Amino acid sequence: MLNSLISEYLMRTPHSAIAHRRAAAVLPGGETRSITYHAPYPLSIVKGRGAELTDVDGHIYVDLVNNYTSLIHGSMYAPATASAAQALADGGVFASPHRYQVDLADMLAERVPSIEQVRFTNSGTEASLLAARLARHVTGRKQLLVFDGGYHGSARLGSEHEIVTVPYNDLEAVQKALSEDIAAVFAEPFLGAGGVVPSAPGFLREVAELARSRGALFVLDEVQSLRNDVSGEQGRLGLQPDLTLMGKIIGGGMPLGAMGGARRLLEVTAANRPGSLPHSGTFNGHLTAVAAGATTLQHLDASAIERLNQWAESLQGAIAAAADEAGLPVTVTRAGSILQVHTAAITPTNAEHVREATSPLNSALHLALLLEGVYTTPRGMINLSTAFTADDLSSVVRAYTHAFRLLSYCV
Repeated sequence: MLNSLISEYLMRTPHSAIAHRRAAAVLPGGETRSITYHAPYPLSIVKGRGAELTDVDGHIYVDLVNNYTSLIHGSMYAPATASAAQALADGGVFASPHRYQVDLADMLAERVPSIEQVRFTNSGTEASLLAARLARHVTGRKQLLVFDGGYHGSARLGSEHEIVTVPYNDLEAVQKALSEDIAAVFAEPFLGAGGVVPSAPGFLREVAELARSRGALFVLDEVQSLRNDVSGEQGRLGLQPDLTLMGKIIGGGMPLGAMGGARRLLEVTAANRPGSLPHSGTFNGHLTAVAAGATTLQHLDASAIERLNQWAESLQGAIAAAADEAGLPVTVTRAGSILQVHTAAITPTNAEHVREATSPLNSALHLALLLEGVYTTPRGMINLSTAFTADDLSSVVRAYTHAFRLLSYCV
């Protein structure tokens, strides 16, 4: 079946094949972002509007990727684009603070109770690295505790000996690993890239309490999850992290990251403070990004988030029902408006479960959906935008239904 799908894909996307060959001449593997690759080659997307994408061959797709959670209002969101254009017209970037940066920082502090001050970076990765530096600086410790499957950016937070990894949702493992050498615990409210695995009830509250009881900071990575509630997942889960990592939606489609948290910690990075922790970056808080991000958040109120989460809940149920009807072992996990389709009957509670559930059906399902006009991720992750409509939902459900029926002959 996979070979048949590949053949159909090759016939349908000849100009994407040409674009990939050209890219491969100057970009290793034809890409500059590993996650975007899939066999036999990725589509070459030339236009995005709302929840719709168009490839170089002229085919139109419902967008279920939204640049991996960053386009909360879909592609080319007019209000955010207009704000970015105005900021660019004003100069775009200066070697000085600017009111656009302050406006977005104010907004984040107003939305998220644990955030009193904000420091901007260029990405979620840089925010993670800054939080790691700050935790080590204020505690005098070197090690960080992280969860297997947690993704805190594309750069390692430390050397092999400085990172302690434990399974997600395993409180006993946390208790054993959380020594007095740990500067901070880094956690996601749910495993994002690790499989959209929700945290068990009360798990993260216990982790936060354990961290503080042993002199470590509790760092919550809301780079993906901030979209799920006005105050992020921490508001929904009743968490009060020492530091919060942000990115994706706060840039309104532009590259932007941030670290927010308690004033006593953030002020350690203030340049006018003796013995401060230096932090700079040529494009930190780029005006186009902070302006677009502020507009994006203004339009992401409680009602918009509720609609998004309801669409996701409906889609979760419809995909699971379609798989069941086709007799396929499929589980759909969800956290707000982020979902993942697992080609296994078991509901994962940690990253190891997700890895065990990965099968050749993943690749076949991904290609089958592309051929049906649904643009999703190779690993099965889905991220909705406010541009998603009832018609889009119907199209996506039909595509999954047809794809599952095709794949049922392979099981």
